[in-house]
Amino acid sequence: MKKYKISLYIALVCSVLLGIAIYEYGFYRQIPDTIYLQKGKREELEFSLPVTGEMVSNEDSYIETWENGQSGIKVSGPALGEQYTWKLKLFGVIPLKDVQVEIIDEESVYPIGVPIGIYVKTDGVLVAGLGNIRMADGREACPCSNILQIGDYILSINGESVSLKGEVIDKIKACEGESVIMTIRRNGQVSSVKVLPVLNQEGDYQIGAWVRDSAQGIGTLTYIDEENEFGALGHGINDIDTTDLMEINYGGLYETQIISIKKGASGEPGEISGVIRFVEEAREGIIRLNTVNGIYGIMDKSPGEAGLSEEKLYPVALKQDIRLGDAQILCTINGETNAYDVQITEVDYSQSEGNRGLVIQITDPVLLSQTGGIVQGMSGSPIVQDGKFVGAITHVFVNDPTKGYGIFAETMLHMAKE
Repeated sequence: MKKYKISLYIALVCSVLLGIAIYEYGFYRQIPDTIYLQKGKREELEFSLPVTGEMVSNEDSYIETWENGQSGIKVSGPALGEQYTWKLKLFGVIPLKDVQVEIIDEESVYPIGVPIGIYVKTDGVLVAGLGNIRMADGREACPCSNILQIGDYILSINGESVSLKGEVIDKIKACEGESVIMTIRRNGQVSSVKVLPVLNQEGDYQIGAWVRDSAQGIGTLTYIDEENEFGALGHGINDIDTTDLMEINYGGLYETQIISIKKGASGEPGEISGVIRFVEEAREGIIRLNTVNGIYGIMDKSPGEAGLSEEKLYPVALKQDIRLGDAQILCTINGETNAYDVQITEVDYSQSEGNRGLVIQITDPVLLSQTGGIVQGMSGSPIVQDGKFVGAITHVFVNDPTKGYGIFAETMLHMAKE
């Protein structure tokens, strides 16, 4: 009986500790790692536990103490771009979290929600895969094994720059059985390697590497700002084989026409299919950055030339402005851009994953009947709430296409400026 009671007490204590850990984890997630504050505005932030905070300038020139439930944070004196550390304590004693605070000005953008064709050219020629070559004598070999790695970028061969996969193939074919010296970039570091090609059964020299120099697809244009710069997708362009973020040299946005929509179902994500006009006269913008939180660049036409009026300009919501409940997404189905009803069901203020700060559920019956929810190609569809631009769709839940993740608007805009 005594052993039973001890075991019971241990189980009870473990259950309590587990409950506390789960609660604190959930509570911790609701505290942002970084918070933007607009100059001169007061923010009211409430937590479910007694929290006090001291905000200290990185230059020790400005300090403000704040207590949960008594007042908000007001920043009226500092300069734009100035940064602070907000030191939070539980019950005023236990160190809880240091939150980075940055002062910004109010921003406004044009949420768009139209489909775009995307083309990017890699910075170098990407090694997308490695494999054996069947040689003339029937044996198999991979000459570049343990020399090249998937994800490497080939920059030159025997001192001559290469930017197209055809150039890599042709220079290896012309090696005449001699080793080739390749300059490669791996994880940002440039080095040289030597590979001895072998003759395949067709009589061509090869090294056993599959290479790629570009990627293309369909996504959604998220916003254009007043400086004519755009953001799209809300996530990066990753190589289909390596799954790594592609390092690009340049890219463009192009006119696209949607020809079909495959509805999503549980376990089977849907997809938007279209025809992209990869010609100069159909180009709509230049891609300058490919990041984990979206693609960025400049449009060929100004907002005025594109027919965007001032009434379509939305203020950008900070993540602390976002509430659970009703919102809309802008997307183009059947040739028309419309606002469709959604619910914001979760907000992860900690931004543990930059482009998954929001959980969205599609509720609009018209959109559900046409797409089944979120489908491939809708990435980048802007989310608006209470007259503000709050974020963009980024991913779909594979087992429930009515739900998906979204990125905070502030994350997209500030990634573009880094």
